[in-house]
Amino acid sequence: MQCFNHQQQAAIGVCKCCSRGLCAECAKDLGHGLACRDRHEAQVEAMNMIIEKNARIYAAAPKNILIGPVFFLLLGLLFAGFGYFSAGGITDLPFLMGLAFIIFAVVSFVRSRALFRDAP
Repeated sequence: MQCFNHQQQAAIGVCKCCSRGLCAECAKDLGHGLACRDRHEAQVEAMNMIIEKNARIYAAAPKNILIGPVFFLLLGLLFAGFGYFSAGGITDLPFLMGLAFIIFAVVSFVRSRALFRDAP
């Protein structure tokens, strides 16, 4: 592969942003990838920052799969309890909403658990 800017020079790598071949003169080594010198350095740094943040968020997600389902379960119990113990009974709207929240909590937990079952 030849350098995109200097066709007579052999490329030492590719830019992480534009994927063009770069020679030693055109490449800037950022320690975690090459970038076109004075052209794509900021974009490659931004891409690496996004990748690092996403990796941290994804690593923390399996530990946080209970937050949403527990919130919806508590909300469902609150609505269902209010609807059941009020004059309306089990046909009252708050009870039915509570039941819907409880079902949503269970479905949300099962889906989240299945999604992160194979996470490291």
